[in-house]
Amino acid sequence: MNDFSGIDGFLGTRASAAMDMMVLLMALVVAVLGWSVYQVRVGRRFRLHRSVQLALGIALLVAVVLFELDVRFNGWEERSAGVVGGSASTLVWSVLAIHLVFAVFSVLLWPVVIVRAVRNFGGSPHPGAHSAWHRRWARIAAIGMTMTAVSCWAFYWVAFVA
Repeated sequence: MNDFSGIDGFLGTRASAAMDMMVLLMALVVAVLGWSVYQVRVGRRFRLHRSVQLALGIALLVAVVLFELDVRFNGWEERSAGVVGGSASTLVWSVLAIHLVFAVFSVLLWPVVIVRAVRNFGGSPHPGAHSAWHRRWARIAAIGMTMTAVSCWAFYWVAFVA
């Protein structure tokens, strides 16, 4: 057991339980996001895609709020400090900065894509006038979310594993 604030993680690193949960959740989000896009592109399952995206959006909102509360109350730097020699290194801060660029971009864009889709496709989603906009920006949002996950994993590695 570590003498850090917050609940110790379960993946065997110095990270907190909240960090461990987000690392795993981001893997799940990317997998479900890819599966959902496949369902609409190949299977033309528009309602399923809509339902999955709404569920992902709500789940991510709840997870990010809980995660941010944990980070604000318990921090992360002291857990990282022992790994990098007493204080968070320049590498850790640099990787975190890159992650935050993608995370903030995703947090701002994904709700816009979801809200516009709900408004323009309605309860019975099907291709229409909004489709071209949605394909373009949803693709950008999905890339942003994937890069958020990849940079999350990179930050986790340099801060709590390496």
